[in-house]
Amino acid sequence: MKKVIYFSLFLFVVHTSSAQCNQFAFGFGNNNSTPMYNVQGTVEVILNTNNTITLTTGANFSTAAGPDVRVFLVDRGSLTNSQLKNTAMFLSRPKIEMGMLPSTGSTVTGNRTFAKTIPSNVIISNFNTVYFYCQAFNQFWDFGSFTPFSTSNCNFLDAATFKNNDFNVYPNPVNTVLKIKDYSTEIKEVSIYNSLGQLVLHKTTNFEEINMEQLFGGLYSLQVTDLNGNQYFKNVLKE
Repeated sequence: MKKVIYFSLFLFVVHTSSAQCNQFAFGFGNNNSTPMYNVQGTVEVILNTNNTITLTTGANFSTAAGPDVRVFLVDRGSLTNSQLKNTAMFLSRPKIEMGMLPSTGSTVTGNRTFAKTIPSNVIISNFNTVYFYCQAFNQFWDFGSFTPFSTSNCNFLDAATFKNNDFNVYPNPVNTVLKIKDYSTEIKEVSIYNSLGQLVLHKTTNFEEINMEQLFGGLYSLQVTDLNGNQYFKNVLKE
């Protein structure tokens, strides 16, 4: 049960590099039934080289407050705008839950930042929609579009930083010693970051085994850097 809680509630902000690609969302105002739910202002989606994605709202952002309004990034596939308003169709699509808006007051406004590690089972270049959804009442809120990230507008998308399957780690969850195997490139260093993005462990030798016994239980980001400077990432759960 503890494992499920860690993964479902995890909002991860990892150590970031300076390289990133960004797209602004557009075309909000799709809720004709309840116009007060419509989103106004700046919404930006940022793809980072450390396998995370960030969503920010600007100072001019506003929407109606609700009891459980969450924001998602969605691969809408071939769904039309009309179909996307159907929450069952929205829920059937690949998505990343970025976070929940405040529920107090009548309006949500201003700057906010949400960040998530990109799940290994999604293709981020297929994502093109920012979707606001009231989960408690299964209520459509609003959505907007953004230009999908691709090699033509994001030059690091095909780089090794997004190849998460170039090595394996076990056991995961881990209690004491984490082992790295099946890596296809020579490792230069290994770093581990906690959920606050703080470096908690760093190794430049003996990479095959990493003693995590002294770390607190929780979810960590394992970063492996090869001799060419390419970075690879895995999420590791410490019991």
